[in-house]
Amino acid sequence: MAADLKGFEVITPIGWGLPNTVVDSKTFFGSSYSELIDRVAMAVYGFVNGLFNEKLGGLHHYYRADKKFLSEMDSGNFLMALNFLVMYDLFQDEQMLKRGEACFAYAMDNYCENRPMAFWQGGVRDGYRPQELWVKYTGDAFLTALALWKRTKQTKYWGEIRKFHNFLKRAREAGFQYTFGTETYAWRNTGNVWRSFGFPVTAYLELHEQTGNDSYVDEAVRWGDHGVSLQSDNGAFYLLDGEFWNSDLTAPELRGLVFLWEVTGDHRYLDAAKRFADWLIAYQRDDGAWPLGIDRTGEVCVETIGPGDMPNIAISLIRLHAATKNEKYLEAAIAAVHYGLSMQAHENGKYPLFLDDSHVRGGFWSWEPLHDYSLSGDQSIHHIRGILFLASYLANVMAK
Repeated sequence: MAADLKGFEVITPIGWGLPNTVVDSKTFFGSSYSELIDRVAMAVYGFVNGLFNEKLGGLHHYYRADKKFLSEMDSGNFLMALNFLVMYDLFQDEQMLKRGEACFAYAMDNYCENRPMAFWQGGVRDGYRPQELWVKYTGDAFLTALALWKRTKQTKYWGEIRKFHNFLKRAREAGFQYTFGTETYAWRNTGNVWRSFGFPVTAYLELHEQTGNDSYVDEAVRWGDHGVSLQSDNGAFYLLDGEFWNSDLTAPELRGLVFLWEVTGDHRYLDAAKRFADWLIAYQRDDGAWPLGIDRTGEVCVETIGPGDMPNIAISLIRLHAATKNEKYLEAAIAAVHYGLSMQAHENGKYPLFLDDSHVRGGFWSWEPLHDYSLSGDQSIHHIRGILFLASYLANVMAK
C-alpha cells in the first residue's frame, strides 16, 4: 500500500485518508490555503451554480462568454455532479448534496439506457450520437453513484450501480469493447472509440472498498490486464482508436494502474504506470500542460489544450509519487495544477476576460487557445479536485 494514502475515491482528499483542511500558514503557488479554498468555492458557488437549471434539476454543460449562450444539458451531469459533492465534503452544505443528487437523477432519467427489455441497461449515451452507449460515460456515472451511496446510504443507488456493472460486464464479455450501438445491437472498438479501461478499474476498486466483495477486485484485474495489453513499447497508451494518445484518456488509466498494484502487489501494474508517467513527463510543456493529442509516431497532432485534463492527470501523478517516492512525478503534478489554476476566469488568471459576467467569474476556460470562450462544468471538477488533493498531499504527507 502506498505510504500514508488509503482509499480510492477521488472527490476530496478524505477519500485518500488525508484531511480536507490545511494549516493556513502554508502557501501554494504564492497563495494561502484559505485563498485557494476561496478560488475553489468561487468556481462552484459562482460559476457551476450559474449552469444549474432549477426547473429541470440539472446542469447545462457549458457557457459561451462571447455569445452569452448556455449550452444543452447532457450526460455530463453524471460527472459535473461531483462539483457539488466537493462543496458538501468541504462545508457540509446539504443543499450542495441535494444538487449533486438532482444532477445524477437528471442524467439517469435522460441519458442512461433504462428500458426494461434492454440487456445493456446501465450504458450511458454519447451526447453527439445518442444511439451509442459508451464505457467511458458509464464509468463517470458508476463513480458518482458510489459517491452518492457513500454519503446518503440511499439504497436506490445500489440499483443504479448494478446497472452500470451490468453494462461493463457486457462490454468485457464482448471482448473489452467500448461502444455499443442500440440501433445495430453491435459492439465496436474503432471509429472514434475511447478505450477508457481506467474507468472500470477505478469503479470496481471503489466498489470493493465499499463492499469488501473480492469479486469486484477480480473485475478490476480483468480490465487492468486488458489495459496493460494496450500499452505501447514506448510506455504510452494510444486509447483513441488505437492511434492517438488523448489527454482525456490518461488520468483514470494512470491511477487505476497504481491502485491495482496497491491492491494486488503485482508489480506489472506499477511498472506500467511508471512507464506511462515517464512518457507523459517527456511531453509535458514548460508551463505544465500537455497538448490534446499525440499520434503513434510521437508527433503532436492536436496542439489545443484541454486545461481540465492537467489537474486530473496531476492527481494520478500524486498517487504514483506516493507509491515510488520519485520526485519527478510530484514536480510534474505541481506544474500541472499550477497551469490549471492559471486558467481560472479570475483577476490573477491568464485570461481575465468577461469577469463582469456572473456566468464567467470563477469558472475555468475550456480550451487554450480560447477559440470559443467557453467554460464548462466538467472542466471545473478536475481543477478544484487537483487543487485540493495537491495542497493536502503537500501539507500532510510531504511535510513529514
